[in-house]
Amino acid sequence: MARTRLISPFPKQFTDRQWARYVKQGRDMVEEDTSIQFRLGDLTLKMIKPKGRGINQGVFLVLDRFADEIGSNVNTLVKYRHVAVSWPPGERVPGVPWSVHSALDALPDRFEVIRHPPEGRERWTEDLALSRAGRLPSRPLTKEEKLDRVRTLMREDESATKAVEEMIRRPDVAQRVMSSPSNQRILYRAHHEQRQQAAAARFAAAHERDEADDEVEEVRQVRRREPAVDYQRASSEVLELIGSGTTFLVDLQRMIPRLHVAEFTEREVRAVLDNHRRIRAALDWCDSALSTGDKTMDEELARILSEGDDQL
Repeated sequence: MARTRLISPFPKQFTDRQWARYVKQGRDMVEEDTSIQFRLGDLTLKMIKPKGRGINQGVFLVLDRFADEIGSNVNTLVKYRHVAVSWPPGERVPGVPWSVHSALDALPDRFEVIRHPPEGRERWTEDLALSRAGRLPSRPLTKEEKLDRVRTLMREDESATKAVEEMIRRPDVAQRVMSSPSNQRILYRAHHEQRQQAAAARFAAAHERDEADDEVEEVRQVRRREPAVDYQRASSEVLELIGSGTTFLVDLQRMIPRLHVAEFTEREVRAVLDNHRRIRAALDWCDSALSTGDKTMDEELARILSEGDDQL
């Protein structure tokens, strides 16, 4: 491809000629740097012959000591070695930076790909090469690239927690997130599951206390009801149904005595009562399904249950 004439993108600071001169000097330095990186990688291959593209047993110890001797970093030498194995001398493309070779090193057709920059581009850049290889660019530009970077950073629970904490410290961002009904439902479900887990933990703790109390003489005279089901043999569906109802009952017993009903507005009272009406309808539906085996939902029930979804 014929090299196009360089035009200064900063005409107030550099003339076209000045810009071209600086670019040439920079490219020469990058090419020199690329040569050194490949030469160091080749040197490690000369010291210890490779067996496949991976790091062979014992290589790391040698490179670690060698890195100390030459004032380098062992991980840097390992990377140089890996790229040197991936790109035999005859396949390396002059004028293409080592970073581009590194970005493309996992592609099976890399020897062909590197000779054809993306359409409309005269040269490869590291970010273009990373994108071509399906990897995250060093400097994400598009919306999708930025989202990919965020998804990668948030794979660990601890990092995701910190990120959400930072988000809720920005009221404008938090408001935009919570304006979505789907996000509201996600948070509602997460909160509901958390309450279920907490209630299950309280239930288990109470059950353990009850068993311990059985050993106390004063409590032996208290008549205890046998468990409704064998919790060790019951199906997960049965346990989930019982657990959901238990959670609801425990939460109500905890909340009702502390309610400040006098402070509720008429609209808030009406919203709570409407929600309870939907809960009763859902319970009747569940009871009917358990009694008859018929799990179908009629139109009236569907209408009742769908009322107020956007407010959850």
